[in-house]
Amino acid sequence: MSRSKDYIPGNASDFNNFQANLNTKVTANATAWNIPANMATELNDRSTAFALVYKDIINVETRTRQQVLAYNEFRQTYDPFLRSFCQSFLTNNVVIPIDERKALGLNPRGLNPPSKRPKIGTSPIVKLVPLGGGEVKFMFKVEASNKRTGRHPDSNGVNVYYRFLPVNAAVPAPPIPVPPPTDQPQDDATNTDAKTSDELNGIPTDGFEHYFSTKASFTQQLGLSNIGKVLHVYACWVNTTNPANNSGFSMVSTVVIS
Repeated sequence: MSRSKDYIPGNASDFNNFQANLNTKVTANATAWNIPANMATELNDRSTAFALVYKDIINVETRTRQQVLAYNEFRQTYDPFLRSFCQSFLTNNVVIPIDERKALGLNPRGLNPPSKRPKIGTSPIVKLVPLGGGEVKFMFKVEASNKRTGRHPDSNGVNVYYRFLPVNAAVPAPPIPVPPPTDQPQDDATNTDAKTSDELNGIPTDGFEHYFSTKASFTQQLGLSNIGKVLHVYACWVNTTNPANNSGFSMVSTVVIS
């Protein structure tokens, strides 16, 4: 029988009430709720059969071990059937008012909608550590006072924009991400307005390279040819579902690649 913490009750009496009420409602509304007739019939058959095995075990003074085993065996198949039936035809069935689905003991989607993430008001604190051989470790913190790296709680990850420049070169201004166009032109010889793949993906094309990470600490191999150059990094926290809520860019961070 069910031991998981979901809407299928584990207690025998509660389970009986749940399944009986469910069967009554489905029998009365199967057509209106667009439930296949064969599935409504199967639910009714199982509910009727369950009533018999449940009746045998109600009285703890008179029930036998065989009757209890029969009840447990019935639940082994009835529980998963009910869970699948509810998920397939009831829980998120928009034809059924959400209050009625709640009254059936279900947990319909939309009953507790997820909270919306606010705009991220602080930028990442960036730390770069050269590891040798062209490798650099990138680390990001939420606040300067934090000792450990960590992702902002309202973000899905961090966008990293970086450039390789010679020593003593001027520090580049922060990149300006370009929103992807709704109509992407074909890149062919007849189209003079064709855009690059970077532009189509909202990545600046003014010399920056881009990397997205869901982790607040990672290592990148930047190539042996870049050893001796200065790595310039700008970063921002990312809300992947609503880029308007991304944070602003961090201060520029630099390190000489070794």
